[in-house]
Amino acid sequence: MGLTLFEARGVYKRFPGVLALAGVDFRVRAGEVHGLIGMNGAGKSTLVKIISGAYAPDKGEMTFEGRRYAPHTPADAIRTGVAVVYQERTLVPFLTVAQNLVLGREHTRFGLLDEAAATRQTQSLIEQLDLPFRPSIPVRRLGEGERQLVDLMRVLSHRARLIILDEPTAALTPEETERLFNVVQRLRDQGIGIIFTSHRLDEVLAICDRLTILRDGQVVYTGSPSARSRREIIDLMLGRELTERDVRQQHTAVAPALSVQHFSGEGFYDVCLAVGKGEIVGLAGLVGSGCTALLETLAGARRPRQGTMILAGRSVLFRSPRAAIKQRVVLLPEKRSEKGLIERLTIRDNLVLPSLQTFCSFGFVRRSREQQAATGMMRQLRITAPHTEFSVRNLSGGNKQKVVFGKWLLALHATDGAVFLLDEPTEGVDVGAKVEMWTMIQDLATRGAAILIASSDLDELLQLCDRIYVLRRGRIVNQFQRGAATQADLLHAMALESDVEPQSTKTGAMGAEG
Repeated sequence: MGLTLFEARGVYKRFPGVLALAGVDFRVRAGEVHGLIGMNGAGKSTLVKIISGAYAPDKGEMTFEGRRYAPHTPADAIRTGVAVVYQERTLVPFLTVAQNLVLGREHTRFGLLDEAAATRQTQSLIEQLDLPFRPSIPVRRLGEGERQLVDLMRVLSHRARLIILDEPTAALTPEETERLFNVVQRLRDQGIGIIFTSHRLDEVLAICDRLTILRDGQVVYTGSPSARSRREIIDLMLGRELTERDVRQQHTAVAPALSVQHFSGEGFYDVCLAVGKGEIVGLAGLVGSGCTALLETLAGARRPRQGTMILAGRSVLFRSPRAAIKQRVVLLPEKRSEKGLIERLTIRDNLVLPSLQTFCSFGFVRRSREQQAATGMMRQLRITAPHTEFSVRNLSGGNKQKVVFGKWLLALHATDGAVFLLDEPTEGVDVGAKVEMWTMIQDLATRGAAILIASSDLDELLQLCDRIYVLRRGRIVNQFQRGAATQADLLHAMALESDVEPQSTKTGAMGAEG
């Protein structure tokens, strides 16, 4: 690793009601991958935005390559050599890789676009990074991992020397993640500094040379990842020891709540599964396996093509999410900011919205009752915010997900017999928030709810679930009882190309239909 490339000293940033950063010192060397981790709300995003020019610090100073660094905008940062590859893609799908690379700064020759020059520049970067696509391919034909690599190429085309990777593997398959890590190692070998932010601790430990942990806006550790155990790193993030209360307790189904027989729809085929009261059942599958489509169909957001759905012993067909909610079947969607929340509204507004009629008397909304219910739910779920009128837009990912949970807990009143369909419930949240989510899910099952959870976090499924169904290309190809599978078993079933019949010998009574 080289000399210091970037340094921040004594950085403070305050927002209304929140001290986001309190005297942060942070340094990145040339030719190193520096992990930046912490719980949601720890200050990671604020620090990244200050480094990238989106925010100005209230106090403190920064240097880049030994010179004072104080960007007023992200464009200033890019011109200096600092750029961010965000989790959300910023590409134009119908343009080619080369066209996206030079978008906004196109090559011209005699007043005309010079496509050949753009192609040469793109091909040079493709060869430099050993990437598996051509400059002429439209971005819409690339996978999510390849699109991320195009975003990374675009940053490199600006001659960036400090690159911030923001949750780079959140939507990637294991194969795409491995390819990205190979590219990161090539950039490190070229002397480029990389800040790697992620909630996936195993990946941080695998790829990073040094690690900085933030908690409550302060640095609590900087050093080699290997100098601390995984448990110690989690304890530093949490500010407490991870106890036995944080791990899953066994749930046993006492009665069937929801089952489907030969259920087919857009993206899934001939699915047979069941989930009982008090049971947590998992869905494992790669991107495009049909898990999300199945959950959305069960929740009434899509129409099934054929098959039977039985809820509490009765055959049902939900024509809309409203119909499902009336029968106490609710979906917590994967894209919570787009489909689960109204971000321009407050915490209170979002919490009470599905159950607004219960706060009305003679046609008028009782604000005091709303406030009381919202305050109680914030306290119950430990939503970190100054007050109920705080904008949801400004919450961390973990706190947003708690609001989504909270609104359905208020709407359903009692959870006994309710069905919760959870799509990636802990995606984009930190270790501490994940532990709290797991506890909430376990509590719901203990109180008699039936829970069907789709997750790309295989450790999450193995920790939480009584049974796990594996989907591949829209079909259930295997199912495992708790304790009967490892991550390798799940990955093998998810990715195996040859058709496999469901393994009924590995199921229990509730899974025998599948």
